[in-house]
Amino acid sequence: MKKLILLTFCVTTILSTVHAQEYGYKTIDVGVEYQYQPKSQVFALHLAYNFPVHHSFQARFGYTKTNWLDKGRNDNEEGSGFGGSLGYRYYIMYEPHDFFIGLRADIWQLKVFWQRGTLSGTSKITALQPALEMGYMFLLNDQIFITPAVTCGSQKNVKVEGRVTGEGLMLLMGVSAGWKF
Repeated sequence: MKKLILLTFCVTTILSTVHAQEYGYKTIDVGVEYQYQPKSQVFALHLAYNFPVHHSFQARFGYTKTNWLDKGRNDNEEGSGFGGSLGYRYYIMYEPHDFFIGLRADIWQLKVFWQRGTLSGTSKITALQPALEMGYMFLLNDQIFITPAVTCGSQKNVKVEGRVTGEGLMLLMGVSAGWKF
């Protein structure tokens, strides 16, 4: 009987010690995001599911305004539209905050007004924007986050109804803020 009690005590102690050494906790982030570059601005709702150690999957839903000016294929290209993205972030620290690097793919449904010389018109575009992002997540009281980030990607127009408009490299600087649940 003494051996059984001693064995039960040892197993319970070892299991509780192993459980106590787990890192991190699962969280869900909800916030807003703003990104800027000379060619566009993005306003989005940011949702993320954070695993206890290193990893985070994200979804964004938002609105973008584009103005390629003379960097497009026409003299002037202005437009806007709705879209979203899916992405992944790898956090250097064990818990999902501090420095991160990530990948994401945005897809936008844009309506672009273009002008070339005396010609003008409107094009409907489905744009794909794969991107690499880097940033730093600041935590306040383990619940509020502020995340400045830099995103480098490329826009490819995968479907165009009307005249072809600008494509190419994009460098966006932005910030997101919100709550962890």
